[in-house]
Amino acid sequence: PGLLLLYDILMTYCMYDFDLGYVQGMSDLLSPVLYVMENEVHAFWCFVAFMDQLHQNFEEHMQGMKTQLIQLSVLLRLLDDEFCSYLESQDSGYLYFCFRWLLIRFKREFSFQDILRLWEVMWTGLPCRNFHLLVCCAILDSEKQTIMKNHFGFNEILKHINELSMKLSVEETLVKAEVIYTQMANCKELPREVCEILGIKCNTEVDSSGLKNNQCLKMKELKNSDAGSC
Repeated sequence: PGLLLLYDILMTYCMYDFDLGYVQGMSDLLSPVLYVMENEVHAFWCFVAFMDQLHQNFEEHMQGMKTQLIQLSVLLRLLDDEFCSYLESQDSGYLYFCFRWLLIRFKREFSFQDILRLWEVMWTGLPCRNFHLLVCCAILDSEKQTIMKNHFGFNEILKHINELSMKLSVEETLVKAEVIYTQMANCKELPREVCEILGIKCNTEVDSSGLKNNQCLKMKELKNSDAGSC
């Protein structure tokens, strides 16, 4: 019965947004919504609202995905320039291995119950705009040592990230992501581009070209920081 409802809602959405139609990944986004709402009509309209937020991710040119990958790269460069440089040396600087995370909001990375919690946190809009990008940074920070110490190349990085599916702790990830946000929010010289990505009011105007020399944020400092859980 659940699969039939899922199918019916997706078909209805195809008619509702005929230009977009069905794109792979939509069923991943719908299933938790349908599970929580327990009603086909309510689930459909919730899904419509969800897709309004993610519509550009699924369009032909996937501009939403391109924008998010660029934004994630900016954040990661600020947090850990060394790791970014290593990824670039392995032809992984565009962070395409994070594509699935962003497209379906980590749906295949965490257990079903954990994804319900994670999405609920992200839907609050707190503690900042684009908090899901900080979740990506938190996961990458946890995997940095494994990737670099083992000298993973392009294929090994992609394989390693894909194999994290269902092995991640939502509690640890949320805590670390919140710590990253707290560090950024308290930074006195946060680049303007980062402020815009996260919706943080900048105290000073620092151009994104100065990211490499900005020393107010380092991943190693985050490990010694403390913050409450989302």
